[in-house]
Amino acid sequence: MNHFGDDVIAFFKKAASKLEELQLQTALGKAELSDKLEEIKKETKDKINHIKWDVSSEIQKDKEIFNHFKAKLEHLELQLALGKAETEEHLTEQKKNISAAISDVKNLLAKD
Repeated sequence: MNHFGDDVIAFFKKAASKLEELQLQTALGKAELSDKLEEIKKETKDKINHIKWDVSSEIQKDKEIFNHFKAKLEHLELQLALGKAETEEHLTEQKKNISAAISDVKNLLAKD
């Protein structure tokens, strides 16, 4: 599971880095931020769908861990499914919520 978890953590670190870059761009007032967030959300959704299929049999054996992992991914998917942010306030809120959900998944995988 370490290899699987390491790959997932690396992806989420990359996504978090992109979100931090987006926050910097927000501070600079760039107009394309909402589109960039949508791009990040789509990329992350695609990766989550791939992760769901790659969950090792090791994690599936422990139903409690598997269900906890699944719940964290579902929460992240919910955050990613929110509509396009039209205002800076909505953009900041979505970024914060997505970052928190990514951290939850990373922290869960880091424990195992």
